[in-house]
Amino acid sequence: MQSALTPFAAILLFSLLLSANFVSAKRAAAKPVPPVIYKGITYSAPNNSGLINYVLASDSTGKELFRIKIFDMTIDPKLEEDVQWVFITGLSISGGSLLVEDEKGRCYVVNLDTKAVKRKY
Repeated sequence: MQSALTPFAAILLFSLLLSANFVSAKRAAAKPVPPVIYKGITYSAPNNSGLINYVLASDSTGKELFRIKIFDMTIDPKLEEDVQWVFITGLSISGGSLLVEDEKGRCYVVNLDTKAVKRKY
């Protein structure tokens, strides 16, 4: 007994195999980072791009006050772009400074008076 695929079944199988390769190449979306509030200002990490990571400061009405670039990424054109993205994973306040952690475990300290950013470790 010979089993043969119908043209429709063959196209469907091919499409599924092809789409599985595309899906596996894409990275999952960044998880939302809970904002922190300090002296009436809300600090959040929108994570809308893995290339330029910034913290957004807004007032109690949600109006943007300023943005602070924490880090940006240099992309190697020989590699797939989305697997090189790095996102902010955590925000906290310590001693009047904003601590920002990325998914590689790096920590950045933002002086909220001067808006200067230093990589801690």
